[in-house]
Amino acid sequence: MRGAGAVDRYALDASDVQAGERQALPVTFVRFPPVWGRNVSPFALKLEAWLKLADIPFEVEFSSNLAKAPKGKLPYIVDGRRRIGDSTLIIEHLKRTRGIDPDAGLSRRDVAESLALQRLFEEHLYFILVYSRWIDDEGWAPMSEAFFGLVPAPVRAVARTMARERVRKILHLQGIGRHDRDEVYHLARADLAAVAELLADRPFFLGDRITTLDAIAYGCLANILLVPLETELKRIALEWPSLTSWCEAMEQGLKDDG
Repeated sequence: MRGAGAVDRYALDASDVQAGERQALPVTFVRFPPVWGRNVSPFALKLEAWLKLADIPFEVEFSSNLAKAPKGKLPYIVDGRRRIGDSTLIIEHLKRTRGIDPDAGLSRRDVAESLALQRLFEEHLYFILVYSRWIDDEGWAPMSEAFFGLVPAPVRAVARTMARERVRKILHLQGIGRHDRDEVYHLARADLAAVAELLADRPFFLGDRITTLDAIAYGCLANILLVPLETELKRIALEWPSLTSWCEAMEQGLKDDG
């Protein structure tokens, strides 16, 4: 609803219709093409899971063109005339414009726990996942073949090297890339131990009810445990069978809903 004063940058466009009328309108979900037949971006998988959780119709468009992405990253959505980037901001936008909120009624403590775990997954464990795929030679060899195997031979080696070095610089600036391999996976074990302890034997991270946090966790954990990529990070995660069981249950539930 518009107020009489200034409108902030998240306010709806004048062309937006009422939330109730928008619920049936599909959004275009733009993400990288599948690898190993899967959505291998934790943020894109999170958003895909959330769209299904919220029962928002969507059409998938595969792309590797970051120039059209509103924040220079994938995924993003096209909703009417608007392109919206960042999975968290996309979810906030859809909650607001569609009048759908899987997290409605959560306690303040639940909201706080959800945010803390989101930061663990997206601001720490995610970068260890990237390290395990792009920097650790064990993950890099099969991952690079899957990502760059179809690139024409004359430029394949250059593309692989440039992409890997770009990721290496990003991880160095972020901090994970400054650690040696043993230190990185020591940190990963602590993250995963905390995640397993908080999940315990509950069906969902906040108890008996599925929420946005489960979509976030699934996006990250499924990309460690359910992809055909054998890494030290995966071996560590397998130390907690509950994480694999939870991921498999989430995957089946999302397929049933899809």
